[in-house]
Amino acid sequence: MNWKSALVLLLGILLLGGIVTAAPVEKPEAVPLTTVKALAVRELHKFPEFNGALPTNPTPLYFPDGRLAAYEFRMVKNGKTIGYIIVSANRNLPPAILEAGFGKKTPSDLMKELAVKKGVKNYRFVYFSGLNYGLLAEDKVIDMKGKEYRKPNTYKPPVGDNGLQNSHKWLSLKLQTSAHTLMTTDISGQYKPNIATRIDWKMVSGVPRWAQYDPMNLSQENDSHLPQPDVGYAGDDFIGPNPDYWDNKRNDCAPISGAMLIAYYDKQYQTSWYREALIDVLHKLMETDENGMTKTPKIGPGIEKFYDEAMRLYRKGIFDKPPKYRYVTTFKSWGIDGEEDPNNDKLFNVIQSEISNYRPVLLSSSNGDGIGFHWQWLHTTTVTGYSVYSNGDRYIFVHTTRADLLAAWILVDTLGKPRGSNYLIILVHAYQT
Repeated sequence: MNWKSALVLLLGILLLGGIVTAAPVEKPEAVPLTTVKALAVRELHKFPEFNGALPTNPTPLYFPDGRLAAYEFRMVKNGKTIGYIIVSANRNLPPAILEAGFGKKTPSDLMKELAVKKGVKNYRFVYFSGLNYGLLAEDKVIDMKGKEYRKPNTYKPPVGDNGLQNSHKWLSLKLQTSAHTLMTTDISGQYKPNIATRIDWKMVSGVPRWAQYDPMNLSQENDSHLPQPDVGYAGDDFIGPNPDYWDNKRNDCAPISGAMLIAYYDKQYQTSWYREALIDVLHKLMETDENGMTKTPKIGPGIEKFYDEAMRLYRKGIFDKPPKYRYVTTFKSWGIDGEEDPNNDKLFNVIQSEISNYRPVLLSSSNGDGIGFHWQWLHTTTVTGYSVYSNGDRYIFVHTTRADLLAAWILVDTLGKPRGSNYLIILVHAYQT
């Protein structure tokens, strides 16, 4: 690693130390702010969109029951806010950047505006889950829509299901102040530095990183203190953060990936409500079953049907914003059901061409392995970038659809292995109406 990169990282640590506000005193599950700051700097390499930016102004976020959940960091470049990251600060959550966003306003900015509207002066910021925030004012919780609820005695976050496993990750985490270590070691300590030089890379910015949360879902029905939707699945009642008629604990990867791609073009849908709405609509249009499985030939046609379905929902008053784009998809496959591509060269060439033209693509593969993330089942992701190294290694940057790690670099050579497995991509071209 050259000395300039080390200087930038060390400078980031020094700046973080100079602007920190007083850390809240919390229960043993809370992670010290110094550890959270180091984790934030260390994990930033997974978000190349923030290259050259520094995380500043750590702001504590709390679960609805009052426990410390995470910190929001304002990402500043050349003196201007360009986005934010939310970093875990609770040992029941994975030690990672839980969420990242781009723009001049951060979630805390939006919640301050909410506090003004509600006339609340003494409050703390609430973190329900990804892209879902609120306010905690004494014994009440206020959600993003301004609805008020009684403060719950306990709250189990959607990404906190593996609390014991996450606690072990925190215990094994060795955060060192060495810039080299921060740059080249992943959460598990297994990622080793790639000494090759990156010779080509491209990223498509503005694609949301989503998982499915449905924060007001059936799993909360036994806690009367939490927001409860009206029960019922007739017609379009399931659209949005209402209970779904399928098992919403499953990872509906194809609808989630399609929703991220649509929201890249139809940016008016980049809100927490529309996140759940788009996923729900595509779950229906792609004919995804109740276990979260989608037949790959159904993915493209489901996206192509979105415009007409969104217009129907707009005319019905369920959507308050109409769609702006129609979509045409192309299906390409390799492996058992497609043409031969022993080194994944054809696959990568197509991805490289699309990303170079600022068009994200959907990838379905029966295997993939990379930095901090892997799968060994048929899984669909949204591809938003690529990197090529001097030693011949090629990586693609995918939005994983998984809440515990929303984005990751995947080694192209691992896709579809062992050979004989399927992998395919779906090209999506958008046309403004």
